[in-house]
Amino acid sequence: MQEPAYPDVPFDRAVESLKTPPFSREAEQSVLGGLMLSNEAWISIADMLTELDFHLPEHQILFRAIKSLSEESNPCDPVTLSEWLQRHNQLNAIGGGTYLGLLAGNTPSAANIMAYAEIVRERSILRQLVRVGTTIADSAFNTQGRNSVQLLDNAEKMVFEIAELGARGQRGFVKIDKVLTETLNRIDLLSQQEGTITGIPTTFTDFDKLTSGLQRSDLIIVAGRPSMGKCIASDSQIVLADGSLATIAEIYQRQKAQLLTLGQDHQFYLTHPIDFIDDGIKPVFRVTTQLGRSIETTLTHPFLTIQGWRTLSDISVGQKIAVPRKIKVFGNETLKTCQIKLLAYLITEETTNSQLRLTHSHSQIQPDFIEAVEQLQIEMPACHNPAAMGQNAQNPITLWLEELGLWGKKAHSQFIPPIIFKLPAQQMGLFLNRLFAKEGWACVLASGQAQLGYCSVSEKLIRQIQHLLLRFGIIANIKKRTIKDKNSLSKAWQLDMTDTRAIQIFIDKIGIFTKEQQEPAISNRTYQTNNEVLKPIAQVKGDSEIYWDEIKTIEPTGFKQVYDLTIPDTHNFVANDVCVHNTSFAMNIAEHVAVEKQIPVAVFSMEMSDEQLAMRLISSLANVNLQSVRTGKLNDDEWNKITNAISQLEQAPLFIDQTPALNPTDLRARVRRLAREQGQLGLVVIDYLQLMQVPDSKDNRTNEVSEISRSLKSLAKE
Repeated sequence: MQEPAYPDVPFDRAVESLKTPPFSREAEQSVLGGLMLSNEAWISIADMLTELDFHLPEHQILFRAIKSLSEESNPCDPVTLSEWLQRHNQLNAIGGGTYLGLLAGNTPSAANIMAYAEIVRERSILRQLVRVGTTIADSAFNTQGRNSVQLLDNAEKMVFEIAELGARGQRGFVKIDKVLTETLNRIDLLSQQEGTITGIPTTFTDFDKLTSGLQRSDLIIVAGRPSMGKCIASDSQIVLADGSLATIAEIYQRQKAQLLTLGQDHQFYLTHPIDFIDDGIKPVFRVTTQLGRSIETTLTHPFLTIQGWRTLSDISVGQKIAVPRKIKVFGNETLKTCQIKLLAYLITEETTNSQLRLTHSHSQIQPDFIEAVEQLQIEMPACHNPAAMGQNAQNPITLWLEELGLWGKKAHSQFIPPIIFKLPAQQMGLFLNRLFAKEGWACVLASGQAQLGYCSVSEKLIRQIQHLLLRFGIIANIKKRTIKDKNSLSKAWQLDMTDTRAIQIFIDKIGIFTKEQQEPAISNRTYQTNNEVLKPIAQVKGDSEIYWDEIKTIEPTGFKQVYDLTIPDTHNFVANDVCVHNTSFAMNIAEHVAVEKQIPVAVFSMEMSDEQLAMRLISSLANVNLQSVRTGKLNDDEWNKITNAISQLEQAPLFIDQTPALNPTDLRARVRRLAREQGQLGLVVIDYLQLMQVPDSKDNRTNEVSEISRSLKSLAKE
């Protein structure tokens, strides 16, 4: 309680409450008098003052009259004002015509009207503070069912509304010479920096190139939804660290994987997804390249082009996209040499439930096949007559083929069993060697171009061979052919290698069993793989592990189940031997700005709780599976990574507000308060705009979003 200034004098609270509100009669009179002396003065103060900024009622009425006349382009002098006031029955309320003459006579000039207006506005702000302070005090005595948090929030809102009103007239037109001076100083400062990123970098390379980083006053709206709709078909295959292939649907079910990602140096590295997203059923499109590689994605899924990451909707046939030039992943599982040879020889044999045949009579293949059989200690008669191969369907070989899912397969459904993809390089090379020995060819075409090739009516088999060759850095092309089968035509798939570098790698690392005589003719030719694209890129980025493959077709394939992955740091992965992008854009930027750059970041997470968001950040920074973090099923190495990530996040100036359905005023007030506390604020992330509300609005949602956007842009400019 306030103590009386003089103890001997009784303290009268009623008298104390009758303090005169702050105002300046002389300043108010000088503003009004100046407006009567110079009608042009209205332009100077029109956006600074309102009638409520005047304390005395008669002055409020006079300002209202001047505003009305000025907006109608009428003169404002004692005569016109007197007539307007008399017409509105308010002349006596301001003291009559005598007071108008007094105001005009006592004001020597309108030259200092801006200074007088500043005084009037300053006193008006002080009066509003008094009013708001009284209202806040009254609300504390009479809460009307509100708790302290609600009272504080309302108090803050009222104070910041005053601050908004206080900013009237402080902005407006600025002469270009002043802007140019500031701009020149800014350019000079930027010229002293290294690199092209003048704002805050985001780690999204192509985005930074377009924007030069996040710039002051930018309002960037990410036109998307959770996971951005960027997803690939459920049967898309991804190569894992052990060499195996898994569909993205299988990876989603496991919630765990170690797979390939493309680094900024255009080299491939192993990484772990931190989140696995089921994005439901969506329309997908099949993208097929000149090499015959194919993948089905949504239109919003980005591919890496020479110009950077572009969504499929922004790409057309004829453009080049990045695909791996080499997938240097081999496994550690092994088979006996005889098993590998037998698989290569028998995998393309069309079997039935009662017969196993080797339909090849080459002088080198027959002894090699028999030797492999003998090493397995299986008695199988060697025979040049295909029909005479063993009749016992239950011998060890047929049982083994049944276990691998190969027994009983017709030509169109033949495939390479999963175990082959997990072999070490030497054994995988042996498998391909014998596979090509039986069904492949090596020749020089009429054009003089060398060619290695393989043909099958099984599309899956051909694509698997193309992928296995890629493990050795061999780029092969797939083409669809039509072949004559007895009296009908059928589709077949041809795989061929015509690039001399690819052929030489094949000769060196795989070998040409049974076709050695063609080797001199097809080797030692000029290398040409993608040279027209690689040379200019290599000048900038050095050696690259990607091949720029031209898009041949883009075709809709209907609605399919789709999934996506969240990859930390690099934000991409390899599926169906094509480079594709992943999700999680805004939070990756926020994490980088706060953790790496140590710039304060505010995150308004209106959908996700602060605990959920923290888990996501920890998972991303630690490079640990988000599902493992959510369940707590972590090994010692993952615990160490998480501990280090938490230590980094603890030092990061990252602030999270999980209040749902904020309105622009409340959000703006919170941002301002945080900016004052931190001294600066580099980035504000709002997740997401659609969850914001406009209080007491009766407009449709489109108008509300427009109002929210305007408010956020105003905040960004601050």
